[in-house]
Amino acid sequence: MIASRNVLAVVPARGGSKGIPLKNLIQINGKSLIQYVAEVLRELTFIDRSIVSTDHSGIATAAKDAGLLVPFTRPNDLSGDLISDVDVLTHAIHFMEKQDELKYDIVVMLQPTSPFRKPEHVTEVVLKLVEGQYDSVLTVSETDL
Repeated sequence: MIASRNVLAVVPARGGSKGIPLKNLIQINGKSLIQYVAEVLRELTFIDRSIVSTDHSGIATAAKDAGLLVPFTRPNDLSGDLISDVDVLTHAIHFMEKQDELKYDIVVMLQPTSPFRKPEHVTEVVLKLVEGQYDSVLTVSETDL
C-alpha cells in the first residue's frame, strides 16, 4: 500500500487533563482508551513504528501493557494545557528519527480520545494522503453534546 515509505504512528496521551483527570486510562466496556488505540494500531500493517508520547508513568505502563512502545517520557515543557499537537508531534518525530536513524515520510497521529475509530478509516485517510496531492489529512466525526 505505501511502498518504500517509512510510517510512524504517534499516540499523544498526557496525564494532566483538567476536564477528566487521566482520561486516557478511562475504561469503556472494560478497556482503557489506550487499549482501544492499540487494537487499531495492530491492524494497520502499513505502520512501521507505533509510539506513545506521555508524561505520566501510569499511562506509560498501560501503553506498554497494551503492546505499545513508549520510547521516552514527554518533557514537562510539552505537557501543559497550552501545548499544541504540532509541538508534541515534532518532538516525537525528531526523537524517533534520531533513534531509528531514518526519516519518517508519513506520521499518523491517533488520539486515544477517539476510541471507536475503525482501522479502515485510518487506512482510507492515509491512502488519500498518498494518492492525492496533499501534505496532510485528518479525520473528523460528529458528536452529540
